[in-house]
Amino acid sequence: MKIRTTGLQLGHNEIDEFVEPLTVGLDTKTFQSPISVHVNAEKGTGKIALEIVTIGPGSFFCDRCGEDFKREAHGSCEIVFVQRDAPFPDEEPGDDLRSFGPFQEYIDVSTEVRDTLHLSIPMKNLCTEDCQGLCPNCGGNLNKSACRCSK
Repeated sequence: MKIRTTGLQLGHNEIDEFVEPLTVGLDTKTFQSPISVHVNAEKGTGKIALEIVTIGPGSFFCDRCGEDFKREAHGSCEIVFVQRDAPFPDEEPGDDLRSFGPFQEYIDVSTEVRDTLHLSIPMKNLCTEDCQGLCPNCGGNLNKSACRCSK
């Protein structure tokens, strides 16, 4: 996702956009629908501060019961772009402080959009907070019915 620097007014700007998951490097198996991106941009002389908020409907796999489920992933980040003639020596996409050239028309925030959603996915994905998981003996899904195996 690219933001046109010359299109931003001095002061506060808001940008709302829907982006296709593939265009920001997201897995289309997990994120099958467009991602909602809201950007609060504060443009000053020689700098642009961005707050990026993302919402992406996703398809996930429960780590406890093994069932597929859908949930919205919500992420956010802040990044500051400083106008410089040359990039910072060790600057990389995803850094919190980045540079943009005096005549650069666009800044690319695709990495930040992707990363905010990836980082919002829990390490242990559960379909519900009270997911009962699987019976350790017979493997039956305890969310669907009580286990009747001999324990």
